[in-house]
Amino acid sequence: MLLTVTLGLGLSVSPTIPVSAQSSQGEAQKIEQSVEPLPNVGKIRFRNLTFKRSETRSLLSLAAAIRREFPTGKIRYLYNRIDLDGDGREEVVAYLTSSCGTGGCSMLILRAMGNGYSLISRHTIVNNSVVVSTTKTNGWRDIVLYVAGGGTKPSYNILKFDGSAYPPNPSTAPELPSGTIVSGTAIVADKISPEVGIVLDASTKNQTGGLSPSQQATLKSLGIAIAVPTVPVGYTVSKVEVKPCPANAPRSEKGVCRFGPQYGIVYRDVKQDRCFAIEATGGGVGGVPAEYESKINIPLLGETSMLFGSQNGEFKTPSAQQLNSPQRNLISDWAGASPFYHIVGADFVRQTYYKGNPNYCLNTITPNQAIQIVQSLSWLQ
Repeated sequence: MLLTVTLGLGLSVSPTIPVSAQSSQGEAQKIEQSVEPLPNVGKIRFRNLTFKRSETRSLLSLAAAIRREFPTGKIRYLYNRIDLDGDGREEVVAYLTSSCGTGGCSMLILRAMGNGYSLISRHTIVNNSVVVSTTKTNGWRDIVLYVAGGGTKPSYNILKFDGSAYPPNPSTAPELPSGTIVSGTAIVADKISPEVGIVLDASTKNQTGGLSPSQQATLKSLGIAIAVPTVPVGYTVSKVEVKPCPANAPRSEKGVCRFGPQYGIVYRDVKQDRCFAIEATGGGVGGVPAEYESKINIPLLGETSMLFGSQNGEFKTPSAQQLNSPQRNLISDWAGASPFYHIVGADFVRQTYYKGNPNYCLNTITPNQAIQIVQSLSWLQ
């Protein structure tokens, strides 16, 4: 349902009953209580703003695209389709009500590609409603978002397309000057709560890491705990390699092998030729060289780091854009206490498991995707 209003200042809607918004021409139009209001901040003016509630029909192709970005757990999401670049084809704005903090929720902007969707940009701490302005930058409509929470001074900030994506963090985007007039469409205009949204469950087959019974038996023969991830949509197990503890290898007081046993489970999305692997070893590990480091916590294994880039002295802190983009030499530092476990990206997979064959694993996952995968690790039963 579409609701159009003309306002002098930000829209204010009663939480319990419909109210009238007075236009400059004296016409009153009803705004239903289920629409999320836009607060009055900085004398920002909304004129001829159309409110659009989210769509309710689940799309398998959209669900698959969301699951690629959020590989684990139960997800609730809302979405709207809207043409952002004026080419006559609608993009999708997906708003994840199950991935929220004090400053807002996560949001994905996706482009239709064949029978599926590809990611344009990924965003954090987004409050709804999401205002798609009539103004454009680089041929794409600007997005105006209400920024508040977490101690931030309330404001309306504008996301402008940079030629490839929108900025990932609304709180660091430019603030609209006082008195700015905004026209356009307010999408995902629903009242939000954790129980609102289309439900996307993790596949039950992911509880075994997508491994066949024979692959599970091979891994269990090593005699160590086997960590497996919730498998992202589109991925299947491509290879399983194991290396038992050598007969003459030294062992700890608890009998743990110093240089084994080892295993590697390669997951590959054949359609996109994108790969990652979960690896484990009994010992013999050292520091992992890299340029960028992001500290993370894995519920199963404790604290570690997500690393990428070329070795270059002390670690640098990656930007949000880097964490949301595929990176070369992606790898996590070893976690656990013998055996040790980690995830590696496509560059390491191609060299280790495909002997550098350029026809395999040309594309890697993003650091944020790798973080979600390792945080989903559980013990194979």
